[in-house]
Amino acid sequence: MSANLIIGIVFPLVGLLLVAIAVFIFVRTRSFIASSQEVKGTILRNVYRSSSDGGGYAPVFGFTTIDGRRVEVQDMLQSNPPQFREGEVVNILYDPQEPGRARIKKWSNLYFVPLLLSGMGLIFGGIGLVLLIFEILDLWRG
Repeated sequence: MSANLIIGIVFPLVGLLLVAIAVFIFVRTRSFIASSQEVKGTILRNVYRSSSDGGGYAPVFGFTTIDGRRVEVQDMLQSNPPQFREGEVVNILYDPQEPGRARIKKWSNLYFVPLLLSGMGLIFGGIGLVLLIFEILDLWRG
Protein backbone atom coordinates (compact mmCIF):
# COMPACT_ATOMS: atom_id res chain seq x y z
CA MET A 1 0.00 0.00 0.00
CA SER A 2 1.51 3.34 -1.02
CA ALA A 3 2.01 6.28 1.28
CA ASN A 4 -0.34 8.42 -0.85
CA LEU A 5 -3.11 5.84 -0.46
CA ILE A 6 -2.63 5.71 3.31
CA ILE A 7 -2.64 9.52 3.53
CA GLY A 8 -5.62 9.59 1.18
CA ILE A 9 -7.56 7.41 3.60
CA VAL A 10 -6.33 8.79 6.93
CA PHE A 11 -6.51 12.53 6.16
CA PRO A 12 -10.23 12.55 5.28
CA LEU A 13 -10.96 10.57 8.45
CA VAL A 14 -8.97 13.08 10.53
CA GLY A 15 -10.72 15.91 8.69
CA LEU A 16 -14.12 14.39 9.39
CA LEU A 17 -13.24 14.00 13.07
CA LEU A 18 -12.14 17.65 13.31
CA VAL A 19 -15.32 18.85 11.62
CA ALA A 20 -17.43 16.65 13.92
CA ILE A 21 -15.69 18.12 16.99
CA ALA A 22 -16.21 21.63 15.59
CA VAL A 23 -19.93 20.96 15.07
CA PHE A 24 -20.20 19.57 18.61
CA ILE A 25 -18.51 22.66 20.09
CA PHE A 26 -20.63 24.98 17.91
CA VAL A 27 -23.88 23.30 19.03
CA ARG A 28 -22.76 23.39 22.66
CA THR A 29 -21.89 27.10 22.33
CA ARG A 30 -25.29 27.87 20.76
CA SER A 31 -27.00 25.98 23.59
CA PHE A 32 -24.96 27.93 26.15
CA ILE A 33 -25.90 31.24 24.52
CA ALA A 34 -29.61 30.29 24.45
CA SER A 35 -29.68 29.43 28.17
CA SER A 36 -27.30 32.11 29.45
CA GLN A 37 -27.92 35.43 31.16
CA GLU A 38 -26.24 38.58 29.80
CA VAL A 39 -24.67 41.21 32.07
CA LYS A 40 -21.96 43.85 31.88
CA GLY A 41 -18.53 42.92 33.18
CA THR A 42 -15.11 44.49 33.51
CA ILE A 43 -11.69 43.24 32.43
CA LEU A 44 -9.75 43.07 35.69
CA ARG A 45 -6.36 42.01 34.32
CA ASN A 46 -4.64 40.04 31.59
CA VAL A 47 -2.78 36.93 32.73
CA TYR A 48 0.15 35.72 30.66
CA ARG A 49 0.16 31.96 30.04
CA SER A 50 3.24 30.49 28.41
CA SER A 51 2.95 27.59 26.00
CA SER A 52 5.03 25.77 23.44
CA ASP A 53 4.12 28.36 20.79
CA GLY A 54 5.12 31.33 22.94
CA GLY A 55 1.97 31.91 24.95
CA GLY A 56 -0.45 34.78 25.22
CA TYR A 57 -2.63 36.85 27.49
CA ALA A 58 -5.93 35.54 28.83
CA PRO A 59 -8.36 38.16 30.13
CA VAL A 60 -9.69 37.85 33.65
CA PHE A 61 -13.10 39.48 33.97
CA GLY A 62 -15.45 40.16 36.82
CA PHE A 63 -19.20 40.63 36.85
CA THR A 64 -22.17 40.65 39.18
CA THR A 65 -24.93 38.11 38.56
CA ILE A 66 -28.57 39.12 38.40
CA ASP A 67 -29.02 37.88 41.98
CA GLY A 68 -26.06 39.96 43.23
CA ARG A 69 -23.20 37.44 43.41
CA ARG A 70 -19.76 38.74 42.40
CA VAL A 71 -17.91 36.35 40.06
CA GLU A 72 -14.39 36.41 38.59
CA VAL A 73 -13.48 34.22 35.58
CA GLN A 74 -10.36 33.72 33.46
CA ASP A 75 -11.24 33.33 29.78
CA MET A 76 -9.85 30.31 27.93
CA LEU A 77 -8.95 32.21 24.74
CA GLN A 78 -5.56 33.89 24.87
CA SER A 79 -3.93 36.30 22.47
CA ASN A 80 -0.72 38.23 22.06
CA PRO A 81 -1.06 41.21 22.32
CA PRO A 82 -3.93 41.16 24.84
CA GLN A 83 -7.39 41.31 23.27
CA PHE A 84 -8.80 43.61 25.99
CA ARG A 85 -7.56 46.50 28.12
CA GLU A 86 -7.76 46.41 31.90
CA GLY A 87 -10.87 48.29 32.99
CA GLU A 88 -12.64 47.74 29.66
CA VAL A 89 -16.37 47.07 30.01
CA VAL A 90 -17.55 43.99 28.10
CA ASN A 91 -20.77 42.01 27.71
CA ILE A 92 -20.70 38.72 29.57
CA LEU A 93 -22.81 35.59 29.09
CA TYR A 94 -23.03 33.28 32.11
CA ASP A 95 -24.87 30.14 33.12
CA PRO A 96 -27.37 31.17 35.85
CA GLN A 97 -27.00 27.70 37.46
CA GLU A 98 -23.19 27.87 37.39
CA PRO A 99 -21.99 31.51 37.12
CA GLY A 100 -18.34 30.37 36.91
CA ARG A 101 -19.20 29.13 33.41
CA ALA A 102 -19.04 32.54 31.80
CA ARG A 103 -17.84 33.78 28.43
CA ILE A 104 -17.15 37.19 26.97
CA LYS A 105 -19.88 37.92 24.44
CA LYS A 106 -17.67 38.55 21.45
CA TRP A 107 -17.85 36.56 18.22
CA SER A 108 -14.19 35.56 18.27
CA ASN A 109 -14.35 34.39 21.89
CA LEU A 110 -17.44 32.28 21.21
CA TYR A 111 -16.72 30.82 17.78
CA PHE A 112 -12.94 30.87 17.20
CA VAL A 113 -12.36 27.24 18.20
CA PRO A 114 -15.13 25.68 16.08
CA LEU A 115 -14.12 27.85 13.12
CA LEU A 116 -10.47 26.85 13.47
CA LEU A 117 -11.26 23.14 13.84
CA SER A 118 -13.68 23.08 10.91
CA GLY A 119 -11.17 24.92 8.72
CA MET A 120 -8.44 22.46 9.64
CA GLY A 121 -10.84 19.57 9.05
CA LEU A 122 -11.75 20.83 5.59
CA ILE A 123 -8.08 21.29 4.68
CA PHE A 124 -7.11 17.81 5.94
CA GLY A 125 -10.12 16.24 4.28
CA GLY A 126 -9.55 18.07 1.01
CA ILE A 127 -5.88 17.13 0.80
CA GLY A 128 -6.69 13.52 1.63
CA LEU A 129 -9.48 13.31 -0.94
CA VAL A 130 -7.29 14.79 -3.68
CA LEU A 131 -4.50 12.31 -2.90
CA LEU A 132 -7.02 9.46 -2.76
CA ILE A 133 -8.51 10.41 -6.14
CA PHE A 134 -5.07 10.60 -7.76
CA GLU A 135 -4.08 7.27 -6.22
CA ILE A 136 -7.27 5.59 -7.45
CA LEU A 137 -6.72 7.03 -10.94
CA ASP A 138 -3.15 5.69 -10.92
CA LEU A 139 -4.41 2.23 -9.90
CA TRP A 140 -6.96 2.20 -12.76
CA ARG A 141 -4.34 3.20 -15.32
CA GLY A 142 -2.31 0.22 -14.41
